[in-house]
Amino acid sequence: MQRKIGDRVQGRWKEILPSLGIPAASITGKHCACPVCGGKDRFRFDDKDGKGTWFCAQQHGTESSNASGSAGNGFRLLMDMQSCDFAEAARLVETVIGTDSEPVEQPIVADPRHEQAETYAAVRAVWKAAKWITTDDIADQYLRKRVGAYAPSRALRFHPALNRNGQPCAALISAFVDVHGDLAGLQRTFLTQGGEKVTGNAPRLTMGSLPAGGAVRLAKHDKVLGIAEGVETALAATALHGIPCWSALNAGRLEAWQPPEGVTEVVVFGDNDTNSVGQAAAYALGKRLNQSIMAEVVIPPEPGTDWNDVLLSKLRTQ
Repeated sequence: MQRKIGDRVQGRWKEILPSLGIPAASITGKHCACPVCGGKDRFRFDDKDGKGTWFCAQQHGTESSNASGSAGNGFRLLMDMQSCDFAEAARLVETVIGTDSEPVEQPIVADPRHEQAETYAAVRAVWKAAKWITTDDIADQYLRKRVGAYAPSRALRFHPALNRNGQPCAALISAFVDVHGDLAGLQRTFLTQGGEKVTGNAPRLTMGSLPAGGAVRLAKHDKVLGIAEGVETALAATALHGIPCWSALNAGRLEAWQPPEGVTEVVVFGDNDTNSVGQAAAYALGKRLNQSIMAEVVIPPEPGTDWNDVLLSKLRTQ
């Protein structure tokens, strides 16, 4: 008789989560930066009853969110981190623990410093194996379909055969750097051979750490800089407004973003989410930045859209 996956993972989350992109430093039981939203000292992994339970004071804009923040078990943490459903989270977990027909190994509690070194090495290996985007490669086809003409970026690369569900898959690789400009993590957007984002579960996955204040630095800047959530949204904002724009990847990291030295004006290109998460993050960032520099928040007029949707609508009418 097969055991339910919830029973098989009980007591093993400290082994499982670091293997799937959750930093080992996030699951020590102490208050720390949230691996999902990046907020400083708002996350704690308490692992009650060995179920991988956690709490974050920030609403993630997912089913984990409640009036006081976000919370859940180990599966929910993976679902929030990787933007996937339960079935995909369970599949990811089984890549670590095996299926129920395979022998169950005893959990190994790893040294967080060792786990961090291994994770960073994996990030560097994927980034090094990826190539600069060239005209008409699959990543270029994808970006042109999403944003039209775009300026080349040193923060984006193309990997022709990255592992996805045990099979090689093309991917757009986005480099997430910390406030000092050092590589910390990657976002992988998996693509079809025709230059479309794959369908099904988890078309995007992150790896490494995505520290608060960091971003995908898509363009060089002067004194004026834009910031948006998604990579495509940031590129679209540049196309629409003529402002260099970086990507924070999601609402939580947008709210925690820190502009680099020398920037005196920031334009926050927020999403118009139906649940208001994107707008709330954008206005919170704008309010914080306005204490020291000029900051303007701009939101698309149509509910349920972002600036990439605005650009695509414009391109369709041309």
